[in-house]
Amino acid sequence: MSSSIVRRLNIPECILLVTQRITKYPVLIQRILQHTKDSDGDYSWVCESLRCVKELITAVDSKVNEHEKKRRLREVYSRTDSKSIMRMKSGQMFAKEDLIRGRKLLHDGALQLKNYAGRLKDVHAILLSDVLVFLQEKDQKYVFASLDQRSTVISLQTLIVREVANEERGLFLITAGTDRPEMVEVLASSKEERNTWRAIIQEAMHCMEKDEDEGVPSETEEDKKQQENRAKEIRGDSHTHWVQEHFSIFSFLCEAGTRYTRGH
Repeated sequence: MSSSIVRRLNIPECILLVTQRITKYPVLIQRILQHTKDSDGDYSWVCESLRCVKELITAVDSKVNEHEKKRRLREVYSRTDSKSIMRMKSGQMFAKEDLIRGRKLLHDGALQLKNYAGRLKDVHAILLSDVLVFLQEKDQKYVFASLDQRSTVISLQTLIVREVANEERGLFLITAGTDRPEMVEVLASSKEERNTWRAIIQEAMHCMEKDEDEGVPSETEEDKKQQENRAKEIRGDSHTHWVQEHFSIFSFLCEAGTRYTRGH
């Protein structure tokens, strides 16, 4: 073949060139399908081949993504200070080793945490299969972020995620456990990034299996009322102004508990 388009390759060599890249398989098979009559006995086999190839490519992409997530988690783990430790809301201690102990990385990226005084802190958020972790840099290493004595390792099992009404980049992360509820406000770099985080967190909550260490509280209306009463007790602390400003949001979430579906 003398055409410059085929670079002097023969037909078998042209086909081999395509099949060296798995993402080109559908293109090749679709071309074959276009030149195969419906009445041809091979037509159904070509259609089935196209379907199988697309499934294979999806599976390969999934494995590549999984491998990249493992590599990324190891990278974060290696940068984390071995002495850093954080107490979760349940009382469970979370250390560096817990980042990789039976957990998978689902998403990570830069976010900002807002403290009681309204100041923002740059953090690196790590969404694992059952927890959301906020890290900050210190001496070129990662340590668990500090935030007004609140935990920055948040279990997904009792988490409620809501948008901030007057801040298109913000999310409220509300831990509705058996003790006093806690609320953390985070800001993304854009509305689109905020929406991405919200979707991935809610999908993780939906898919997560029950964690025996943390436990899953009942979602009955009585529990919601008890959580609301416990939230009112927070008003007596030194952060009254912040709590009053955000309590109306938490009250609404509690009252709407029967309509809320985790992971929706």
